[in-house]
Amino acid sequence: MDLEFDARSERFRQEVSSWLDENAPRGRVSPPATADGLRQHLAWERRLFEAGYSAPGWPRRFGGLGLDLWGETVFDEEYVRRRLPERLNKMALIHGARTVLVHGTEEQQQDWLPGVLDCSDIWCQGFSEPDAGSDLAGVRTTGRLDGNEIVLNGQKTWTSNGAIATHMYALVRTDPEAPKHRGISFLVFDLRRPGVEIRPMRQLHGHSGFAEVFFTDVRVPLTSVVGELNDGWRVAQTALRLERGSARGSHTRLVAALDALTKAVDAAGADRGLRERAGSLRAWVFAYVRATYALIDTVDRGGDDGVVASVNKLCLSEIQTAIHELWLEVLGEEAELAGEFGPYGELLGMRRDYWHSRAQEIFAGSSEIQRNIIAERGLGLPREVSR
Repeated sequence: MDLEFDARSERFRQEVSSWLDENAPRGRVSPPATADGLRQHLAWERRLFEAGYSAPGWPRRFGGLGLDLWGETVFDEEYVRRRLPERLNKMALIHGARTVLVHGTEEQQQDWLPGVLDCSDIWCQGFSEPDAGSDLAGVRTTGRLDGNEIVLNGQKTWTSNGAIATHMYALVRTDPEAPKHRGISFLVFDLRRPGVEIRPMRQLHGHSGFAEVFFTDVRVPLTSVVGELNDGWRVAQTALRLERGSARGSHTRLVAALDALTKAVDAAGADRGLRERAGSLRAWVFAYVRATYALIDTVDRGGDDGVVASVNKLCLSEIQTAIHELWLEVLGEEAELAGEFGPYGELLGMRRDYWHSRAQEIFAGSSEIQRNIIAERGLGLPREVSR
């Protein structure tokens, strides 16, 4: 499934490939929610930072390489192909800090972005709340203006990396009298302030990748506001668009997963029906790869990627689930093994990846939300009637 890039991108691919092969961590890296895992991830992030690979697409003045989206895609493909540790500041690198690059002041960019690149600061996203998930504009966490400060009260949940984060970018209701999509502000602030309580959420696989975050009279400076006060919904649209259209490395992961699945189908001596389903998935994945490159090209040319990003995100969610459902069917009861044992090697432990694939249909905008965006904004169909 290799598609052609220009000569400059291919030279960069060779450079990145050589560096990753020489410097990538050897052996297993523990989850960052553990003390050992956090140390391992920080050490790896320091290597990336010193080599200039923390954020290849960021401007050089902030420590990036100033590459276009195709250059970023090359890096992501090579990184994902080697199954290297997930980036510690993934949320910030994909959309949080990028939103600051678009809407933040020069002072905010100078204050916040260097810490993101070298991981001296770890960011998490504070969007979801107990009563505001897919209905993001329903956030209830309040921010009361008090002089040059904003006083926060409320709760965020399903906060990825919340247990290890030092900073949060969040949506907060700063004008409770305004209409639903107004009166919201986009803030970036330090979580080590008095009144912040972080409760890790232990998941089925035993790790705490998420957390609940509570705010009780937490005071943050007014300079925490990105964009204008009460204009956070507009700012958040940039973050959401970046999140939904950010799956540059996902197509590489899908191809690898499909190749592994094909080997499992062969090893299991699967019947014709399973082989045909695997073949259909291969065609689907190939179409997704092409669609991803088309999305990258649209964004790189300065085009509007809003609806296309939703199509891309929806397809990714559907394909991942279909692949993992077939994996479980092929492996049978051996899919319940947690380690890398048996004739299928790395395929075992698939139940964890299956759970993640189902979550993919919810986070970053549920599949139902993506279908509504495609229907209403892309096809011009009537808006869904509220019940």
